[in-house]
Amino acid sequence: MSRTISDQLLDTLKAVDVDRIYGIPGDTIDTLMESIRKDDDVEFVVCRHEENAAFMASGQARVTGKLAVVCACQGPGANNLLNGLADAAGDRIPVLAITGQVDSDRIGSGMPQESSQLKLFDDIALFNAEARTPENLMEMLHIAINAAMTYRGVAHISIPSDVMLQKEVPFPLPIAVTDHDAVIVPGDSALDEAAKVIEAAKRPMILYGEGARGAAEQVVALSEKLQAPLIHTTRSKDIIDNHHPNVLGGIGIMGAHPSNHALHEGDLLIVVGCNFAWRQFYPQGVPIVKIDCNPVHLATHIPVDHPILGDASVSVEGLMSRVSAREDDSFLVKSRKPLVKMIDEFTFRAKKTKPGKPVHPAAVVHAISTQMSEDAIVCGDSGSTTIWFNNIARLNGKQRFIWSANLATLGGGMPQAIGASFAAPDTQVVMIAGDGGFQMSIQDLVTAAMYERPIKCFVLNNGCYRFIEFEEASHDGNVAAGTKFLNPDYAALAEACFCKGISVGEYDDLLPAIEAAFAHDGPVVVDCHVDPDALLIPPAVTPGMAANYVKSEIKSWFTAPSDDAKRIEKMAAKFKKS
Repeated sequence: MSRTISDQLLDTLKAVDVDRIYGIPGDTIDTLMESIRKDDDVEFVVCRHEENAAFMASGQARVTGKLAVVCACQGPGANNLLNGLADAAGDRIPVLAITGQVDSDRIGSGMPQESSQLKLFDDIALFNAEARTPENLMEMLHIAINAAMTYRGVAHISIPSDVMLQKEVPFPLPIAVTDHDAVIVPGDSALDEAAKVIEAAKRPMILYGEGARGAAEQVVALSEKLQAPLIHTTRSKDIIDNHHPNVLGGIGIMGAHPSNHALHEGDLLIVVGCNFAWRQFYPQGVPIVKIDCNPVHLATHIPVDHPILGDASVSVEGLMSRVSAREDDSFLVKSRKPLVKMIDEFTFRAKKTKPGKPVHPAAVVHAISTQMSEDAIVCGDSGSTTIWFNNIARLNGKQRFIWSANLATLGGGMPQAIGASFAAPDTQVVMIAGDGGFQMSIQDLVTAAMYERPIKCFVLNNGCYRFIEFEEASHDGNVAAGTKFLNPDYAALAEACFCKGISVGEYDDLLPAIEAAFAHDGPVVVDCHVDPDALLIPPAVTPGMAANYVKSEIKSWFTAPSDDAKRIEKMAAKFKKS
């Protein structure tokens, strides 16, 4: 039987180490499905929602650093990919999306399920094309692979079903080019100027981001040489051992009080591979040295006095050779435990609650982080759970933390954990999510069971969108609205999905549940009922925020329970009786 262009497409993907494709079949990718069926070297992971398929591909690529692939049919299938791919695009994760399309001669005619897929993907794909002929498809595929791997992001190819059916054509297999094949070496003049301002500073600080991955040793060495505090973004939390005495914690609303306090006490900020967006958390009126391999980032979010265009490790090494070692560590010592640290010590203490009371979320996160393996991969979801994890867990430099850093979408944690587990089958993969995020992608819990992915899912169940309540109160002084919801029994639901389900109702249930989850050889859901009123104190409370909090509290005293709250109470009472 003659080979199709679809068979050739698969050979091309295998040449760049693709051995798995996530997705859901559909009529315009039937030919691709047949090619996968016949090929023993490529596994197809059938998902329950295309958004989750994209998250799984993203989770895999985050762990391996290699290209991951997701596919979907035209129209609704392609539409459903968008949020998962937008997450990968925001965090610069190399994912190739292949979508089917109606026959070439019917494009634009308003065929059922047809959509303008190039327009659809235009905002998130760094390469976005629709194949016209077999030769064109192969060229576009090679470009898409290089674009995703070099620029780090999402590439998309739309393939009409009639093109996919045509015979293979003479075309060489790709020799992939990635961002690891070359580094940007900074200029001497940029390093010399930055070194001068560093030498003049008395209280330097270092903020490092995802771009410093692979440069941890150099960043730590610079910190020790300058006696400079180390501050990370939430995404870069796992790059440097959190137990290192120079690591103060994270920047921003999800960060720690000591690190945010130190940022406003120093007289120089060195930013390494970080493009943190929220200006209010940066120091004002101090010189900023910023290292980045993307020139756009050197002009984004904050004014940069001394930009260094270059690879993080090479650039930091260049600074190291130009600056003097310091004996004075007074600023570093003072920064480790300022007065504001007491706020974190109160907020994030693993409190033991009384019998019959829901567990404090800090206790849950602390117990998970101290019991997980030394090389665990933790997949977080967005919202308040990320704040708890960022401030309580102390990662050792071998453990990984994955989450939707830029899009900050709910629902990514569990499917990304599945993808991470495929990527590292012998490594413990832990997911920590709120009930809001977990519910969004729960349809693919059964996929974890079907493919025997032993992910450990911990759900902080507080019956509300807690972080949104915080935003409603702090932004406008409003009473929480539209944030309460009715939850299923997640432990029972896990059992219905062929997973192990464990319920935690109070503090004494917690440690045995975590130990049982980690001891089980398959996927587990631990439904942790946590205190919905657990206090979160952000690290940068402005007078306006404080006033809004008070305003919100006063309003709530005089506000009757919402209709949603009444419905939830009614349903709970009804099923308790039955």
